[in-house]
Amino acid sequence: MVFPYLEVPISLTIPLDAIYTTDEAAKRLRVSRRTMIKLGRDLGSCSVIGREYFFSERDLLDIWKARRAMPTSSQGRALNVEAFLSDVRLQRSLQRLTQKKRRRKQ
Repeated sequence: MVFPYLEVPISLTIPLDAIYTTDEAAKRLRVSRRTMIKLGRDLGSCSVIGREYFFSERDLLDIWKARRAMPTSSQGRALNVEAFLSDVRLQRSLQRLTQKKRRRKQ
């Protein structure tokens, strides 16, 4: 008996980009290992297998875009520019907004 839902679609067989370990990714972005893990987790731009963190080329680009400096105008004030917001970060902020606030005991 053949189960069609168990067959792998052709679109899923596309090869991955280069995959970097935490140390390799940190060296590439010139940050510490701990900073690399923190950035990856905060932005949802890493993969975790066991206790090891891995970063694809796309993850590194997402982290790089998120850490861009805010542009300033000629007067030295920051312009209104929307920050990069990953799906994971957006989901977490929406969850915080929709959670019921705890009442303080008096």
